[in-house]
Amino acid sequence: MTQQIPQQRDDRETVAIEATREGGPVDPPVTSTTFADITSRRDVRPILPAALRSRAGWVGLVVDTARLAVHASGFHAVRLPLYAGRAAMYAPRGLWRALYLPVRWASAEEGNWHLRQQAANRNDPQTWLALDERRMRHSSWRWPVVITLAFAVAVSGVTFAYFAPGGRWVIVGALFLLAGWMGRPADKPIVDRVTLGGTYVRLTADLTRAALVACGAGIKDPAAVTFPREIARDPAGRGHVAVISLPAGVVATDVIDRRDRLAAGFRLPVDQVWPDPVRGEHPGMLEIYVSDKPVSAMRQPPWPLLEEGTTDYFEPFPYGADVRLRPVTWSLAERNSLFGGVPGSGKSLAARNVLLGAVLDPLVIPVISELKGSGDYDCFEQLCPPGMYVCGADERSIARTLDIIEWLYGLCEERGPLVAKYARAGMNSVKKVNRAMAEHDERLRPVVAMFDEVQEFMSSKHGIKGPGAPMLLSTIKRARALGIHVIVATQRFDKDSLPKAISSLITNRAALAVPAQPETDMILGTSAYRTGARPTAFVPGEDSGWMVRAGFTAGYETVRAALVDDDQAAAVCARALALRSGVRPEPGPVRVHARNLLDDVRRVWDGSEPALWSELIVPRLRHLDPEVYGDLTVEIFGARMAAAGVPTADIGRRIDGKATTRKGVRLAALDARIKAAELESR
Repeated sequence: MTQQIPQQRDDRETVAIEATREGGPVDPPVTSTTFADITSRRDVRPILPAALRSRAGWVGLVVDTARLAVHASGFHAVRLPLYAGRAAMYAPRGLWRALYLPVRWASAEEGNWHLRQQAANRNDPQTWLALDERRMRHSSWRWPVVITLAFAVAVSGVTFAYFAPGGRWVIVGALFLLAGWMGRPADKPIVDRVTLGGTYVRLTADLTRAALVACGAGIKDPAAVTFPREIARDPAGRGHVAVISLPAGVVATDVIDRRDRLAAGFRLPVDQVWPDPVRGEHPGMLEIYVSDKPVSAMRQPPWPLLEEGTTDYFEPFPYGADVRLRPVTWSLAERNSLFGGVPGSGKSLAARNVLLGAVLDPLVIPVISELKGSGDYDCFEQLCPPGMYVCGADERSIARTLDIIEWLYGLCEERGPLVAKYARAGMNSVKKVNRAMAEHDERLRPVVAMFDEVQEFMSSKHGIKGPGAPMLLSTIKRARALGIHVIVATQRFDKDSLPKAISSLITNRAALAVPAQPETDMILGTSAYRTGARPTAFVPGEDSGWMVRAGFTAGYETVRAALVDDDQAAAVCARALALRSGVRPEPGPVRVHARNLLDDVRRVWDGSEPALWSELIVPRLRHLDPEVYGDLTVEIFGARMAAAGVPTADIGRRIDGKATTRKGVRLAALDARIKAAELESR
């Protein structure tokens, strides 16, 4: 019986002793695998091979096989005289070998010839006789075999030559070819090879392990590399795919960073080996796609919309192909697009493909500002509203770009109430433009606005330092729901050329050839480089049009824009104009100019205050006219005031005894500008 120690009421050091509690087992109990566990697994092998599960797969397999067969037949047909000459030259030597080799095998001379020679050199007759007796035992049964086979071949040949029509010539031809084949040197085959380069090597687990060890990614033991599923043929039928579980401590990006060494381990060109992370898996899972031949040597499929077809702004349309030459699409509705790449990366042509797909919807209105002046978009001018196509690098072109941004900003102001009205009428379950609204009201037709070389505008007085950047930011924020798609393309990557506030709002992102990791992360998003995106591997000029894009799947995709030259682009634009019956769209009124901003600010001003913060003026304007100023922000207000000639200034106040400075408007500057405007209008 346990004796309890009496506890004092104020004694905090005395505790009751409780029985020891045993926890659960550290490791879960080992259970055997049941039949239900096996049948419920998802990773089961498909019934049909990967190349036969899609139309593109088996069509590609049949076409490639037939093309190679036809080419090989013609290749060998024109060389038959050469093959016959080589066979005749090697036939005498082959005939001698055909007679000599069976006799040599039957005499068993090669079995222990070296041992008998050593015994003779040592003057050891007993060993020599023992070895020769062993040779004779082997030879005693080999001679009957050779004689029997020779007799059988002779009888069969004579019988075939006597009874079969033309059998004599068949026998002579077969003996001629056999003698030529046996007499040829090892390094001089009779038949030439159809293909150049190394022979085709099938992707195997051993070859993959050897390449991974050789690439220097920290893998020492080949056995530590495992394959969760078998190496299989790509469904498109143009290569093999290996899904690999890397050893502990090695991540997929360690291998991706050494793609050139990995290709060297496979003994293949770099553009034939494509390592990528596996979406939805841990960082140590790697997928390697090895194409049958370098992607640069494959003919890219033509753009499906090059000669016929239309698109729908609200549905994806064909854009290009990935590294496996599978078609990829581009989406416009409720999105915006960003293209970034160094000069020569094919940035403008890749962005132009998006415009080409967009204008094949007759409802779409294109608006373009190209501040390089190269004329890459000249074929679209006939489709743009008057004054909404800008091409040039001068100050006038930059000022006209500001007019386009102001027009888009006003368009957002105008479309908001219309979309809400039609949504309440049952044309859409959400307050977003759909095709029914666009077809019902021409004021809601989709608009695709292109800003190429946007860094030229941002670095001007109208951009970050003026009203343009805040207006563009506000437009991008609201445009996706209002049927407006903004495309931004740049070759410079810094906060002054592409503000993060703008790039972070864009869904469709494409990084073409870029210099390093910071540029990759600026275009594709933070940590894009760390998680496997490698647009740094593209070479400007050589890899024109290749890009790593984000926003279309859970990870990153390596794709290439369809190759559409200037003449083909002009033909597509001509078709787009025909879809519009040859009529150019007219720009609607810009609602941002429907009211006089300076007069409205003066109207909401309390005359007793010499200056007001912008954050106090904006709510008063919203209350004055919610339809026009409902989406007005402090940043947009400052930009529009600057454009009207009254830039906001730093205004200090004391709040709870602390000095606070914020942007605002001084009454004296506002009244002076209003008076000046009145004098100018007279």
